[in-house]
Amino acid sequence: MVQSMATAVKIRKAPYRKLLLQKRDELLASVKGEDVLSTSLQTPDAVEFAVKALEQDVSAATLELRTGMLKEIDSALDRVEGGTYGECEGCGEAINPERLKAIPWARYCVPCQELRSRN
Repeated sequence: MVQSMATAVKIRKAPYRKLLLQKRDELLASVKGEDVLSTSLQTPDAVEFAVKALEQDVSAATLELRTGMLKEIDSALDRVEGGTYGECEGCGEAINPERLKAIPWARYCVPCQELRSRN
């Protein structure tokens, strides 16, 4: 049986799509029901107030990071559907499969990512 090139590409990208969906589900589950500002800061104790304020700051920062990662994962899923997944957005070359296994939402190959990080 002869497979078309598009089908062959989908088969190779299917494991990455599965990883992306799995990570997306994990993030959504961790964010679901998390109310960053639910704890009242009203307390007569200054130390307790400071601790609660810090906890809220950490929760807000964590939520922001998770939201950003969800956007990256959704973008990667769009690239899978669009046929550009695994192509570096900087140079157009293929991203190393080991990098994609480690960071399935990666948009850049290692050299391009290092260049972006330096700038």
